[in-house]
Amino acid sequence: MVYFTVYLKNLNNATGYVDTALMDDQLMRDYLQFLDIGVKAHRAYAVVDPGANDAPVGIFAVNLADVAAITVTVPRQDIQPELFSAPPAAAAKPSAADDSVASEVEPDRQGQ
Repeated sequence: MVYFTVYLKNLNNATGYVDTALMDDQLMRDYLQFLDIGVKAHRAYAVVDPGANDAPVGIFAVNLADVAAITVTVPRQDIQPELFSAPPAAAAKPSAADDSVASEVEPDRQGQ
């Protein structure tokens, strides 16, 4: 079970967000895919009752284009340990000899 707070654009309920408990983290994976390549998932997500041993009690569907942000809370680490594990290795530090520009937008300051 995963708790989600979904912040929606133009939601007129005085808070701007919806809280729900879903079976797994598929909503977050679909939202990240939408942010990455713009593909919207067309699926419904199982809503669970946290007080009744995670029994499914309904269905949740959302238009990912209307989502402004999502926060996720996993109540127990033993359910999904991969969400709490550290990355396998640290990212490599840039070398001092690499004087290239970070992007094509930035001006080339090497000749100044």
